[in-house]
Amino acid sequence: MSHPSMTGFGTATLDCPVGRLAMEIKSVNSRYFEFNPKLPDEFRWAEQRCRERIQQTVSRGKVELRFSLVRSDSSLSKTQINSRNLASALKLSYEIRQAHPEITPFSVSDLLRLPGVLQESELPEEQWIDLFNSLLSEALNHFTASRLQEGGRLLTLITDRINQIEALTAKARTLIPMAITHQQRRLADKLREALGHTFVDTPPPTAEQLTALEDRIRQEVAAFSLRIDIAEEIDRLQSHIQAARQAISQRSAAGIGKRLDFLTQEMNREANTLGSKSASTDLSTISIELKLLIEQIREQVQNLE
Repeated sequence: MSHPSMTGFGTATLDCPVGRLAMEIKSVNSRYFEFNPKLPDEFRWAEQRCRERIQQTVSRGKVELRFSLVRSDSSLSKTQINSRNLASALKLSYEIRQAHPEITPFSVSDLLRLPGVLQESELPEEQWIDLFNSLLSEALNHFTASRLQEGGRLLTLITDRINQIEALTAKARTLIPMAITHQQRRLADKLREALGHTFVDTPPPTAEQLTALEDRIRQEVAAFSLRIDIAEEIDRLQSHIQAARQAISQRSAAGIGKRLDFLTQEMNREANTLGSKSASTDLSTISIELKLLIEQIREQVQNLE
């Protein structure tokens, strides 16, 4: 069983010739896939690479990736000026001053702070790619393990609630015949009492009239029994329980969170109907307990991918 949670966290660090690389990946719930990378300007080339790698394991959820490079002292001492970027900055500064003479000229420190003007001691591009890929793989491994661990915990809670729902459903099924019989007797007694009052000031009813009245009582009781019979709701609830178990048991069910969320909606509909048709206090109590358990499942499945 491998059903990840949308909530996860993973980190990785890696020493390299110019300093230490660090990466952090974390995710939270979201209806769709969202990716929010936070990379230094000099590593923007890796943004699409990160998105593609993460989307291979994450189908939905809001994922944030942070990357940093803490340069060593020896690397900082080899800082150089990127002549091409400096020339572009000077040209831009000149054009701005031509259009807006009132603007104070840029100082040397202003120019040096512009992105790309100062160039740190760099490694070959191929080496940077290898280092970044290695760091990303390690962070993703920790991130995926975290999501799977959280997903397993959620499914354990969900399975426990499903077991409780199934037990309540079985209990409700055993109460149906007794509840219907009790309500039938109550209704028949009330009908007989009501009909009996109609003959208080009249001659006693004939045998034919009594037979007709009994037939009418039986018809009313039968119709009432159909209205309070919850066997169909119990059957549908049991079928939703089995569908939820089947989804959980599959090793790689895509979108299990959405599937279980739909099933909880269907379960809740049956529990509501069961409550509205309850023919006894015990069945009403079971309906309330079912809705509480279903709501607990619904809260948990919101975190599943």
